[in-house]
Amino acid sequence: MRSVVITGVSTGIGCATARFLRDRGFRVFGSVRKQADADRLTAEFGANFTPLIFDVTDEAAVFASARQVRDALNGETLAGLVNNAGIAAGEDR
Repeated sequence: MRSVVITGVSTGIGCATARFLRDRGFRVFGSVRKQADADRLTAEFGANFTPLIFDVTDEAAVFASARQVRDALNGETLAGLVNNAGIAAGEDR
């Protein structure tokens, strides 16, 4: 099974991309910032979705999630990376 990492899958383009690739047989590792989003997407997408809960501005969390993906792939190659997550400042964050 081909696997991809998509950042920012909670809503919008990231969520649609995750759905599109999942429907075409990809295993999707998707980043979200909130546990509630991880739970919702896991219920919607099923077994071929693995949530990665982190904020893309937190370098340590990004590296920890990369290790999580590497370990889950168990030597398989990642087919793609979609860097969709945005970074906002101030109240929008």
